Order: sequence, then C-alpha cells, then structure tokens
Amino acid sequence: MRPLAWLQLFVFLGAALLFAMEPMVGRLLLPAFGSAFHVWSTALMFFQGALFVGYLYAHVVAPRLGKVHLGLLLATLPFLPFAAPPPREAPTIGALTLTLILRFGLPFVLLASTSVVAQHWLTRSKVAGRDEPYRLYASSNAGSLLALLAYVFLWEPFSGLRQQTWIWAVGYLLYLGTAFMAFQRTDPQPAAPETLRAHRPPTRRLAYWTLVAAAPSALSISVTNVFVLDVGNAPLVWILPLVVYLSTFILVFGRAQFHPQWIRRLWPHVALLGFVAYFLIAGVESWLPLVHLFVLFIVGVAAHGELHDTRPEPEGLTWFYLALSLGGWLGAALVAVVAPFVFEGLWEYPLSLLALLAVLGIGKKAWTAPKSSVAVFALFATCATLAVLFAPNGALHRDGDDVLARRRSPYGVYRVVELVERGRRMRRLDSGRTVHGRQELVGAADDVHAMRDPLGYYHRQSPLGDVLRTLPRPRRIGVVGLGVGAIAGHLEEGEHLSFHEIDPVVVELAQEHFTYLDAPGEVRLVTGDARHTLAAEQREGAPRYDVLVVDAFSGDAVPLHLLTVEAVELYRQRAAADAPIVFHVSNRYLDMTPVLDGVAARLGLAAAVKHRHENLAPLEDASSYVALGPAERLRALFDLGWEPLETEEPRVFTDDRASVLPLIQL
Repeated sequence: MRPLAWLQLFVFLGAALLFAMEPMVGRLLLPAFGSAFHVWSTALMFFQGALFVGYLYAHVVAPRLGKVHLGLLLATLPFLPFAAPPPREAPTIGALTLTLILRFGLPFVLLASTSVVAQHWLTRSKVAGRDEPYRLYASSNAGSLLALLAYVFLWEPFSGLRQQTWIWAVGYLLYLGTAFMAFQRTDPQPAAPETLRAHRPPTRRLAYWTLVAAAPSALSISVTNVFVLDVGNAPLVWILPLVVYLSTFILVFGRAQFHPQWIRRLWPHVALLGFVAYFLIAGVESWLPLVHLFVLFIVGVAAHGELHDTRPEPEGLTWFYLALSLGGWLGAALVAVVAPFVFEGLWEYPLSLLALLAVLGIGKKAWTAPKSSVAVFALFATCATLAVLFAPNGALHRDGDDVLARRRSPYGVYRVVELVERGRRMRRLDSGRTVHGRQELVGAADDVHAMRDPLGYYHRQSPLGDVLRTLPRPRRIGVVGLGVGAIAGHLEEGEHLSFHEIDPVVVELAQEHFTYLDAPGEVRLVTGDARHTLAAEQREGAPRYDVLVVDAFSGDAVPLHLLTVEAVELYRQRAAADAPIVFHVSNRYLDMTPVLDGVAARLGLAAAVKHRHENLAPLEDASSYVALGPAERLRALFDLGWEPLETEEPRVFTDDRASVLPLIQL
C-alpha cells in the first residue's frame, strides 16, 4: 500500500473506533446511572472535552514525538476490553464525569488525536499529497459516520455489550498495527517549536473559530435532549442528531466541499424555522423531529462551511483543530452542565440558534441575504422577540394555561398547569408533550379542593384498576415511577403503597401541587433508580409486595434497563410468590410487548395484555398494560377482558443485550 493509503486507513480506523466507542460507553453507563437524558448529554460533553484534550496533545506532543505517541497507544491496552461501572446509589453528574475520565479517558483522548496526528505526519513527510492534509479529514468523518450507523443497525441489534467490547478491542489491535505502518511508511520529520509558533493564527481568529464551532455543537446536543425527552433514552435516539451533525462535517470538508450558495443565502431563514418549530407549533406532530434535524443540518453546513472557508494553511492546522475542539466542548458543556441549573426549560435550543445568528451574522456577515448589518440585526431582534412573546404557545412550553410551576432536572423538564379540560377544571403535570398525570379540582375559586379519584391512565376502570381489584385486602403495592401519585387514589385504609421515583423534582412537584399522596393508608416515597432501591429493599429484608407496577416514564417510554431479564428477576424477588408484575406500556413510538413476551417465556411466567381504547369516560385516557405472573394468578384477569400475550417475534432483553430498533412503531 502507498504511504497515503496507510494514513487514510489509520485515520478511518481511528475515527470508526472513536465513534463506535461513544454509544457503546453510553450503553455501559445506563445500568449504573439510570435513564436520565443527562447521561448522554454529559457523556457527549466528556467526549467533546476529551476531543479537545486529544487535539491539544496532538498539537503539543505528537508531531514531535511520533514514537512516544505509538508507545502511549500501547499503554491503553490494560483498559481493554471495557467493562460496565458498578451500580451507584446516588449517581450525579460529577460521579458520571469521573467514571468517564478514569475508565475511558486515555483511550478516547489518544483516538481523538488520530486525525490531527496523521495530518501533521503527512505535512512533515515527503509523501505526495502533503500539501492537502485536510483531505484526510474526510476519511476521518467517513469512518465516524459508518461506525455510528453500524452500531445502531448491526452491533446493538445483533450483539451484546460484552461481545461489542471484545470486537472493539480487536479493532483497536488492528488500529495499532496500522498506526505503526503509517508512521513507518510516511517517516515524518519533527517540527521545530519555533516553526509551530511562527504559524500561530491571530488570537481573534482562534476565538472566532471557537465560537463558530460552539454553536452547532450546542445545537446538536439540544436537539438530542428534545428527542430523549420525548422519545426515550437509547442509542438510536442519541445517534440521529449526531449523525446529522457529523454529516455536515463530511460534506463540507470532503472532496465535494459542499457549501452551496442557497444554504449561504437561506440558512438564517431555516434558523427562523427552528424557532417556529420550537415555540409556535402546538400539539403532537410526528414530523416535528424531522424539522429539528433539518434545521440542524442546514445550520451545521452553514457554520462548518464558514470554518472551511476560513481554514489556515496546512502549517496552522493543529491550531485550527484545537479551536474547533474547544468550541465543540464549550457548546457541549453549556448544554450538559450549565443549562440544567440555569434554565427551567430546554432554552439551549433557541439560544444556540441565536448565538450562531449573532456570530455569523453580526460578527462576520457570512450570508449574502439579507445584505446589510441593519437587516441582520433586525432578524436577530425579531427572533429574540418571538422567543419572548410567543413561547407561551409552543409545543414544549404550552403556557396558554395557568402555569403553577416550571422545574428542570437531569431527568426531564416539567410544568404544573391548571386548565379546563373537557369542561372540567384540572391540575396537570407535563413533561414535553407527555402528560404525566392530572387531578380534578372542584369548588369555588376561593375554596378549591382536589378530588382523589385517579384519572388518565390510572382510572378505576383501567387495566390497572382490574389488577388492583383482584388483589385480596389489605394490599401492599409497589410502584416504579411516581408521576403525580395518581395510583395512590386506589389506596384504602390499612394498606401500604411504596413509590420508587428516580427524580427528586417529580417527588417535590407531586407533594407541592397534588394531593394524591395524602391518601388513607401508608404512602412511602423512595428516591433513586428503581433497580437500586428495590435491590436495597431486598438486602434489608423488607416485606414483599402483593403487586409491583412498573410505570417509570422517560418521555412515554419505559427505560430499557427496566425491561431486561435481570430487572424482572429483581421484581419477582420483591413481589410475593403469586403476585403479578404489571407494566404500563402505553407509548407513541415503541411497542414493548414483544420484549415482555420474550422475558416471560425465558423466566417461565404467564403473560397477559389489555388495551383499553374504547368506551372511555371524560378524563380517562386510552392505555395498555401487560401483566406477568403465575398462570393461575392471571386467570382472574382473563375474566375481566385480558388476553394472553402472544406476539409474532418475542424478544429477550438482558443487561448485556437490548436494542430499541426492533421496538419502533412506524
């Protein structure tokens, strides 16, 4: 092979391993840190930060010390194959970041340096093509995109995590061999420190590159947060915005150098479309995620096209990539770390668009229409005005009702509103476009009190009501997920109910704004990931439950780690010998019944299902529930209209192997 081909293969493999590592590490983290959307956004922040450290390393060390770089690559072998961290009782962003640094930091940093190191080796060699090192960036981005798509459609559906880590380790060995060959065949000459200093771009230009790179990075993670909040937490959901973001790099920095005039002219108007989609569109539009992806693509091409147009000569490429990686990290850090503590909603999405309009429009005048700075400023001001004036009617911020509270946590964005719904006065908890519970209010304006009757998915004639009516009194009930605590509306004097809720903010909202928890009987609130808290109960010898209800929502989706064989085995340990385990599986996007069918068969349990979508009274929502348990115990449910659960392709999820892809409902 020619020296340039070895370099291209070196860069391709490094990028593929790097971007296959990202979703794989995310999956390794979920059982230990729960299904919060901050898990992936924090991981992305870490990856962007490690990318910056990798580029900094490449800038300072690797160009002068090629053999030392190869030695450090060998030093990462003790970290392989990767292993999942142990469960944590109180997972925090700090603990998550420390785990990422200690377990995955060194391999990721060195892999992140691959593209810059290879480009610098090329410029310091006598190989043909050394005057165009940026073309290696196309090989890097192609490897990245291929790895992401392969992970979603091949690795995750057809292999378990343990297999994935071993496959990745073998790929890393191939990468090591390629690195040695690329270095040997190109024979780069060390760069003198004074040479690097001589080609340092002006500070103002470095700052400009950093700001331009930060905005699309922040926007991509903001779009990811919107997706995770609404759809659920899984690699497919994480990767879609990342694929779009990465594709803009590939198109702009590849041979085609895609940055057409129509995007240069129209991208500000597409940014406005993002504002409209975010703030003004009400209701549940299935095509809305496509709008966000389209906006991300166009804005990404505009920003990365500007970076390509202003790139330095090859001698300054390490400075250029250092600025890009710093901007990427800053954008990710602002979304993952700052935004959850500063904003009550997902304001980072529109603010990312505003930032890019400001940097490219006012600072650079990088589009051709509108042409004057006055028009650019007017467009910027119009966007800001729309954000302030029309946010109350947006799909994610529907504030046309009386908003009592807005709260944000690493697990979601919440609103408590009072409104009139179907002629009745309600108090409701929303997260994105998902309603997590409601309670009816009665009485005059100065003497309002709340009704105890459970509503929505949990009303007395719901499938859940069927299960609870078949239990002997007094009942001991366990519930995974709190919402507004509506299930407590079924509780009677002398009975016990334990809620296991991962998000302290949900607990606070349920206590402050709803009265279901003031039920007769004993209501206990346990904060933490249910798999951790239930395991702690089991170790302490706590009494078992007569029924265990799994109703833990992550944007209308039960987190996948609560559907695995290991999770259901834990539920069986916490439930009485003949107790049913009930799953609330109502969902807009995912059909979880094949998984429960497969898990039940694996564990030798009977499974029953009931969909109640007709003859609903006002304020009763259509719902679907699945019950697992001994066949004798479920017989009473069949008399109430339940049916045996039989799916065409039962699937078994384990902690090692679970993919959301087969569950998607189109």
